[in-house]
Amino acid sequence: MIKYSEETDKLVCSFSERLDTDACVQFEKELYKKIEDAKGKSVVFDLKTVDYISSVFLGICMHILKKLGSERLSIVNVQPNVKRVFKISGLDGQIALN
Repeated sequence: MIKYSEETDKLVCSFSERLDTDACVQFEKELYKKIEDAKGKSVVFDLKTVDYISSVFLGICMHILKKLGSERLSIVNVQPNVKRVFKISGLDGQIALN
């Protein structure tokens, strides 16, 4: 579901497929632990193959945003329909979406 790769200054979390409620509940604790273990690194969510996100995923993003701050969280490879959900939620102005 999530592939993690650490670089010198960042943790890249590559998600796959649909991030529906069930999927998010399954990986949420592991994701938080990985981010905490990254100790101060920036976090990048790669959504290249994601075509759907649930409100639970938005909540995860908000939680991490509050913990890390907007300068340390970015989301890349966002599909247009997923970007629209971030825009509707208002998170597009708080998280760097590329």
